[in-house]
Amino acid sequence: MDRQNPQKNPPHHAPSTPVEWSRIDTVLFDMDGTLLDLHFDNRFWRELIPQEYIRCQPDDPECARRRLEDEMQRVRGKLEWYCVDHWTRFTGLDILGLKRHLAHHITVKPHAEEVLSALKQAGRQRVLVTNAHPQVYEFKHRLTRIGDRLDQIVSAHNLDCAKEDTSFWERLQGVAPYDPERTLLVDDNLLALASAAGAGLAELRGMRYPDEQGDPMHSEEFELLESLADLLPGPATLANTRGGTPAT
Repeated sequence: MDRQNPQKNPPHHAPSTPVEWSRIDTVLFDMDGTLLDLHFDNRFWRELIPQEYIRCQPDDPECARRRLEDEMQRVRGKLEWYCVDHWTRFTGLDILGLKRHLAHHITVKPHAEEVLSALKQAGRQRVLVTNAHPQVYEFKHRLTRIGDRLDQIVSAHNLDCAKEDTSFWERLQGVAPYDPERTLLVDDNLLALASAAGAGLAELRGMRYPDEQGDPMHSEEFELLESLADLLPGPATLANTRGGTPAT
């Protein structure tokens, strides 16, 4: 959503179906595009990395551009796509070092802290499930302290499997046990939502605006949150629905 130029935003969509909190014990959150604004990652991968990769190969910039685009297409949705080591080897660039150039774009999504705090007070388990490399998570955590508001952090790299793979959700049980029928997954990655659905997770929500300055997402299959505030129809509703009795 373009908050600086609201006239560019599309008409408001109907809100997603409210979560039945009496049926939810665990909430799994994605990081980039869900709890953190995806604007940083879009700028990094769409602008800075192509620019730097081509700059290092001035003899044939068009060939370099195609080579990078082909590799991105080859690994998209796989663990390599999210791997700092893979892109460092492929590009010869200091990937983590370059991230610092755009660090001022790393921001927490609107209402994220409010939602996480309310879930804690209501006794829900809050788990980060991210495809991001552990070094990338640590880098962003140092800037945002987002991990301080979560009960557990799980990187797909620790499970050797990206969230787009259905087996991720089975492997997740080994480090962060959860009941699929009583778990909500919030993720801007539609392929990850599809794999979670295939693994039996009952409650799924996507994000309409992963990038707060970008175009909206659309999905025929999954309900999309206009913002994280959509998770909370009201603090009292959440606090009084855990197992049908007030949370303490």
